[in-house]
Amino acid sequence: MAFSVQGLLKQLTLDNLRKYVHKDERLPVLFNRMRAHGSKLFLLTNSDFSYTDKIMTYLLNGFENRSWQSYFDYVVVDAKKPGFFEGGTTLREVDTESGTLKLGVHMGPMKAGRVYAGGSVNTLSQMLGISGKEAIYFGDHIFGDILKSKKIRGWRTFLVVPELGQELNVWHDKRHLFARLGELDSKVSEIFRQYDSTATTKPDIGVIQESIREVVHEMDMSYGMLGSIFRSGSRQTHFAGQMIRYADLYSSTFLNLLHYPFFYLFKAPTMEMPHESTVDPELPIDTSMNLSYRGRSTSLKSVSFDGSRENGLEEVARDIVIDDAASCSKGHVPHLRADTPRRITHHHDVDDSDDELSSPESSSSDLKANGHEDENGADQVQA
Repeated sequence: MAFSVQGLLKQLTLDNLRKYVHKDERLPVLFNRMRAHGSKLFLLTNSDFSYTDKIMTYLLNGFENRSWQSYFDYVVVDAKKPGFFEGGTTLREVDTESGTLKLGVHMGPMKAGRVYAGGSVNTLSQMLGISGKEAIYFGDHIFGDILKSKKIRGWRTFLVVPELGQELNVWHDKRHLFARLGELDSKVSEIFRQYDSTATTKPDIGVIQESIREVVHEMDMSYGMLGSIFRSGSRQTHFAGQMIRYADLYSSTFLNLLHYPFFYLFKAPTMEMPHESTVDPELPIDTSMNLSYRGRSTSLKSVSFDGSRENGLEEVARDIVIDDAASCSKGHVPHLRADTPRRITHHHDVDDSDDELSSPESSSSDLKANGHEDENGADQVQA
């Protein structure tokens, strides 16, 4: 049955809204708090006005004596995402009484309180007076909503992943399987660590590989017939990789933002890179390997890496100063390169532009995250 072509899926949804659409009294509360904070809200959907009107009326009407359109500064239906974030389509105004498009192409600025169809992100950005990180866009489609708005417009993004609750429950109950998988991977590493480039015989790890497959299968089946949407064994899925890269925040519902102030700084735990995870802090570094130094001194041969700061970094610093002084005494032109920084020049927890930092107020883009969990909702952070 071709639901998407014939529109039967949407009609079945409208015929039983109570079953298919979750109504939450916290929704208008969050919208009101956002606007009280000074943020502008817009609704951007690929659905036509007739369907959008019925869904939004069900979700928002009845809590307050106002129409659902009044919660938003701008409403755009038939947006044709992801094309909306590129060239877009013709912008037309919608007659909210009949649900049809008004004749002609809309010219001039978009007006608050009106409903429009089509258009492009350029027009919407101009009306909102925003650019880049000043906007945070909420969506549930990794490609049409999150990836495109992030790559093309540089918006901050919030991905809604309804399956996240189930994923967290299984992760909590079956964490021992993931630990077991780590043990098996470590066994494989230990076996191969005994060989170097002179080895000609490949070790037999078939038994361990079979154990790995059994553990991975048990983990996948714990999530359901299709497995986890985030990982398969110790590997992340393509969806998880895109989410980590393009979603600034993700959560099972954006209503979790009610638990945070709008100036909250979302920041993920620090993660080790693969080469960093191989270093044992209890063991000395192998000085026999070739080390590529990035200092400006050519006299680094005198530096001793025996763990002493006096013989290490401080000696490098003295060498640099001496070399600069020697260059000047020989008549060389000084300051051919920028001075070595003597203080912190960038705070990585504050990555906004100078304009945003100097502004006493900011938009909903105050929700920041550099990466990617909190049980009560802070999930890339989570929110």
